[in-house]
Amino acid sequence: MTTYSITDEIQRLRTAATRVLGILDDPEGDPRALQGALSGLYEAVRGPVAEGDGGLDPARHYLSQQKYVGKQAVPIALDQRAADVRERLREDRGLDEGGDGTANVLLTELQAMAVGGLLLELAERLRPGAAFGPSREGEELAAVVTELAHTVLDQTFVGRR
Repeated sequence: MTTYSITDEIQRLRTAATRVLGILDDPEGDPRALQGALSGLYEAVRGPVAEGDGGLDPARHYLSQQKYVGKQAVPIALDQRAADVRERLREDRGLDEGGDGTANVLLTELQAMAVGGLLLELAERLRPGAAFGPSREGEELAAVVTELAHTVLDQTFVGRR
Protein backbone atom coordinates (compact mmCIF):
# COMPACT_ATOMS: atom_id res chain seq x y z
CA MET A 1 0.00 0.00 0.00
CA THR A 2 1.33 3.41 -0.97
CA THR A 3 0.95 6.36 1.37
CA TYR A 4 -0.24 9.67 -0.01
CA SER A 5 2.12 12.62 0.21
CA ILE A 6 1.05 16.08 -0.90
CA THR A 7 4.72 16.96 -1.34
CA ASP A 8 5.22 14.05 -3.75
CA GLU A 9 2.03 15.01 -5.59
CA ILE A 10 3.18 18.61 -6.01
CA GLN A 11 6.60 17.43 -7.21
CA ARG A 12 5.00 15.12 -9.83
CA LEU A 13 2.83 17.97 -11.11
CA ARG A 14 5.76 20.41 -11.15
CA THR A 15 7.98 17.93 -13.02
CA ALA A 16 5.29 17.24 -15.63
CA ALA A 17 4.51 20.95 -16.11
CA THR A 18 8.20 21.84 -16.36
CA ARG A 19 8.66 19.20 -19.06
CA VAL A 20 5.80 20.71 -21.10
CA LEU A 21 7.18 24.24 -20.70
CA GLY A 22 10.67 23.10 -21.68
CA ILE A 23 9.38 21.60 -24.91
CA LEU A 24 7.20 24.65 -25.68
CA ASP A 25 10.27 26.87 -25.21
CA ASP A 26 12.02 25.11 -28.12
CA PRO A 27 10.75 26.67 -31.40
CA GLU A 28 11.87 23.58 -33.32
CA GLY A 29 10.48 21.12 -30.78
CA ASP A 30 9.24 17.71 -31.86
CA PRO A 31 5.40 17.54 -31.86
CA ARG A 32 5.59 13.92 -30.63
CA ALA A 33 7.67 15.03 -27.65
CA LEU A 34 5.07 17.70 -26.89
CA GLN A 35 2.27 15.15 -27.17
CA GLY A 36 4.14 12.87 -24.77
CA ALA A 37 4.75 15.71 -22.33
CA LEU A 38 1.09 16.77 -22.45
CA SER A 39 0.03 13.18 -21.87
CA GLY A 40 2.39 13.01 -18.90
CA LEU A 41 0.91 16.21 -17.49
CA TYR A 42 -2.60 14.86 -18.02
CA GLU A 43 -1.67 11.66 -16.16
CA ALA A 44 -0.14 13.67 -13.30
CA VAL A 45 -3.20 15.91 -12.98
CA ARG A 46 -5.63 13.01 -13.27
CA GLY A 47 -3.74 10.95 -10.74
CA PRO A 48 -3.89 7.19 -10.43
CA VAL A 49 -7.01 5.35 -11.55
CA ALA A 50 -8.96 4.57 -8.39
CA GLU A 51 -8.93 0.98 -7.23
CA GLY A 52 -12.26 -0.81 -7.38
CA ASP A 53 -13.43 0.82 -10.60
CA GLY A 54 -12.36 -2.18 -12.66
CA GLY A 55 -9.22 -0.42 -13.82
CA LEU A 56 -11.20 1.55 -16.40
CA ASP A 57 -9.42 4.65 -17.64
CA PRO A 58 -11.77 6.89 -19.68
CA ALA A 59 -8.79 8.04 -21.75
CA ARG A 60 -8.02 4.45 -22.83
CA HIS A 61 -11.03 2.20 -22.25
CA TYR A 62 -14.56 1.82 -23.52
CA LEU A 63 -16.71 2.57 -20.47
CA SER A 64 -20.14 1.14 -21.27
CA GLN A 65 -19.05 -2.42 -22.02
CA GLN A 66 -16.38 -4.92 -21.02
CA LYS A 67 -15.44 -8.29 -22.47
CA TYR A 68 -15.43 -11.38 -20.32
CA VAL A 69 -12.61 -13.89 -20.18
CA GLY A 70 -14.14 -16.68 -18.17
CA LYS A 71 -15.81 -14.87 -15.29
CA GLN A 72 -13.34 -11.99 -15.31
CA ALA A 73 -14.44 -8.64 -16.78
CA VAL A 74 -11.62 -7.16 -18.86
CA PRO A 75 -11.53 -3.54 -20.11
CA ILE A 76 -11.84 -3.01 -23.87
CA ALA A 77 -9.27 -0.59 -25.29
CA LEU A 78 -10.79 2.20 -27.41
CA ASP A 79 -8.72 1.17 -30.46
CA GLN A 80 -9.93 -2.43 -30.10
CA ARG A 81 -13.56 -1.29 -29.85
CA ALA A 82 -13.07 0.86 -32.95
CA ALA A 83 -11.69 -2.14 -34.87
CA ASP A 84 -14.57 -4.35 -33.69
CA VAL A 85 -17.24 -1.83 -34.69
CA ARG A 86 -15.56 -1.12 -38.03
CA GLU A 87 -15.49 -4.88 -38.80
CA ARG A 88 -19.14 -5.35 -37.85
CA LEU A 89 -20.18 -2.40 -40.01
CA ARG A 90 -18.12 -3.73 -42.93
CA GLU A 91 -19.99 -7.05 -42.68
CA ASP A 92 -23.40 -5.37 -42.44
CA ARG A 93 -25.74 -5.71 -45.38
CA GLY A 94 -27.12 -2.77 -47.32
CA LEU A 95 -30.69 -1.59 -46.81
CA ASP A 96 -31.80 -3.17 -50.07
CA GLU A 97 -29.78 -6.40 -49.78
CA GLY A 98 -31.65 -9.58 -48.91
CA GLY A 99 -34.37 -10.14 -46.40
CA ASP A 100 -37.83 -8.67 -46.31
CA GLY A 101 -36.72 -5.40 -44.76
CA THR A 102 -38.13 -6.13 -41.31
CA ALA A 103 -34.61 -5.96 -39.84
CA ASN A 104 -34.17 -2.37 -41.06
CA VAL A 105 -34.52 0.43 -38.52
CA LEU A 106 -36.61 3.32 -39.78
CA LEU A 107 -35.91 6.88 -38.66
CA THR A 108 -37.64 10.08 -39.62
CA GLU A 109 -35.40 12.61 -41.29
CA LEU A 110 -35.41 14.72 -38.12
CA GLN A 111 -34.43 11.68 -36.03
CA ALA A 112 -31.63 10.84 -38.47
CA MET A 113 -30.32 14.42 -38.33
CA ALA A 114 -30.42 14.34 -34.51
CA VAL A 115 -28.63 10.98 -34.34
CA GLY A 116 -26.05 12.09 -36.91
CA GLY A 117 -25.44 15.34 -35.03
CA LEU A 118 -25.02 13.50 -31.73
CA LEU A 119 -22.59 11.06 -33.35
CA LEU A 120 -20.52 13.98 -34.67
CA GLU A 121 -20.52 15.53 -31.19
CA LEU A 122 -19.35 12.22 -29.71
CA ALA A 123 -16.58 11.99 -32.30
CA GLU A 124 -15.33 15.47 -31.40
CA ARG A 125 -15.35 14.59 -27.70
CA LEU A 126 -13.27 11.45 -28.38
CA ARG A 127 -10.51 13.42 -30.11
CA PRO A 128 -7.69 15.08 -28.14
CA GLY A 129 -8.82 18.38 -26.67
CA ALA A 130 -10.62 19.93 -23.75
CA ALA A 131 -13.19 17.13 -23.38
CA PHE A 132 -10.88 14.12 -23.76
CA GLY A 133 -7.56 15.54 -22.64
CA PRO A 134 -4.37 15.13 -24.67
CA SER A 135 -4.76 11.37 -25.11
CA ARG A 136 -4.91 10.10 -28.69
CA GLU A 137 -6.46 6.78 -27.63
CA GLY A 138 -9.94 7.77 -28.83
CA GLU A 139 -9.00 8.84 -32.36
CA GLU A 140 -9.77 5.52 -34.08
CA LEU A 141 -13.15 5.27 -32.38
CA ALA A 142 -13.80 8.91 -33.32
CA ALA A 143 -13.09 8.04 -36.97
CA VAL A 144 -15.55 5.12 -36.87
CA VAL A 145 -18.21 7.30 -35.23
CA THR A 146 -17.65 10.04 -37.83
CA GLU A 147 -18.06 7.55 -40.69
CA LEU A 148 -21.29 6.27 -39.14
CA ALA A 149 -22.55 9.84 -38.67
CA HIS A 150 -21.85 10.58 -42.33
CA THR A 151 -23.71 7.42 -43.37
CA VAL A 152 -26.76 8.54 -41.39
CA LEU A 153 -26.56 12.22 -42.42
CA ASP A 154 -26.00 11.45 -46.11
CA GLN A 155 -29.54 10.04 -46.14
CA THR A 156 -31.00 13.39 -45.04
CA PHE A 157 -31.49 16.63 -46.94
CA VAL A 158 -28.76 18.37 -44.91
CA GLY A 159 -26.14 15.73 -45.66
CA ARG A 160 -22.81 15.68 -43.88
CA ARG A 161 -21.42 18.93 -42.53
